[in-house]
Amino acid sequence: MFNKAMLMFVCFCIAVSGLAYGQEKTRSTTALEGTAVRFDVSSMVEQSFRASPDNRRTAFINKTGGNKWTVTVDGREGKRYDDLGAPIFSPDSRRFAYGARSGDKWVVVVNGIEGKQYDLIAVNLITFSPDSVRIAYPARSGDRWFVVIDEKEGKQYDDIGTLVFSPDSRRLAYNARIGNNWHVVVDGKEGKHYDAIMSGTPVFSPDSKHIAYNAFTGNKVVMVLDEKEGNRYDGIGTTIAFSPDSKRIAFNARLGNRWFVVLDGKEEKAYDNIMRGTPLFSPDSKKLIYSAKSGPRRFIVVNGAEEKHYDFIGKPVFSQDSQQFAYAAQKDGMWFVVHNAREGRPYEDIVSASPVFSPDSKRLAYIVQRGKKQLVVVDGKEEREYDNIVEESLVFSPDSKHIAYMAQQAKNRLIVINGKERKESDITPQPGMGKVVFDSPDTVRYIAVKGNYIFQVVEKIE
Repeated sequence: MFNKAMLMFVCFCIAVSGLAYGQEKTRSTTALEGTAVRFDVSSMVEQSFRASPDNRRTAFINKTGGNKWTVTVDGREGKRYDDLGAPIFSPDSRRFAYGARSGDKWVVVVNGIEGKQYDLIAVNLITFSPDSVRIAYPARSGDRWFVVIDEKEGKQYDDIGTLVFSPDSRRLAYNARIGNNWHVVVDGKEGKHYDAIMSGTPVFSPDSKHIAYNAFTGNKVVMVLDEKEGNRYDGIGTTIAFSPDSKRIAFNARLGNRWFVVLDGKEEKAYDNIMRGTPLFSPDSKKLIYSAKSGPRRFIVVNGAEEKHYDFIGKPVFSQDSQQFAYAAQKDGMWFVVHNAREGRPYEDIVSASPVFSPDSKRLAYIVQRGKKQLVVVDGKEEREYDNIVEESLVFSPDSKHIAYMAQQAKNRLIVINGKERKESDITPQPGMGKVVFDSPDTVRYIAVKGNYIFQVVEKIE
């Protein structure tokens, strides 16, 4: 059950006075308690709210007087600007950044500090490195674009595309255009010129030593690995999959109207189609799985072996121990989850894009539709029905003993932990305002709202 004494809140409320920031307080009653960070939530720009990855920090764009805009982070209002891009947090949640315009000049603001002014900044491409130490973004002076990385300007180009850091944060790659030709720039070195570079690429290997991308040349497409071209095809899928050990690579390709997976340079069996988002490798790098279509039937292929055929299937997922896989499938109008070739109970729909395995690989959960209601199925057992369940909120604790998710019943939004609801109607979780995050195996953190108040809620589970 929930330990009420361990509930903690930081609440944010409307006030007419100045800003004030207070500390979290532990509470032992069900009444709202805490110290307020005051801001007028009614002027929050719709869809601008962001929660940090650890759910401990919040940011949003606020419209102020005189047609000005400001970013409010952790309840503190920043400088006012003429225009703003949506704020982002670094992976470690300690830093935040956004693009801002004053007059006809743009800057990137990092932790409240403005960078150099430019004529334009691609605010949607501001990127933190995985270790949260570095930051990069495309900027324009005059009619020339360049990448600013760690406050240093790179070579100028006619246009800049996707930016991506390597997993170890030491390398940076991006797409750049000179005239009508595009190439990939890796660590400041330009690759071969092509007609275009496919969106979503380049991609680094997990060990950061290799880089791959899809390039268009004439009416053909080629996958380029470490600047070495593979075979040219009529089409290539958007997914380039490196194995976790970085020793293998796979992607989808098309010749004529037939699709197939290319694994380590070798073409596998051809099908009518290969599902987007596959292929993918198991965590131990020993298995490759993808979804294929042949005629009216769809099926999973694991290491070249076809599983049972169905009318429709969803994206498969592996367990962390690589010994199990699961996916949603439809047959005769009913949906169910297939777990290691075993079909589960049929439902009208499977809401989850993919089932969720627990970290220890021993448990499985997913969201289903029955009539007008949705419910979570955990280890084959049904939990309570709700009007709606937030798909991305479904999460296991690090020790795999607990499961939590956000649900909606009528006008109330609830947090459900191990099948038990937080029923206090004055503290209701808000989907879209961060996910449910486990701070520890027995502590959850989420964002909740009441009227014009926003709360950060921490709950201890007993």
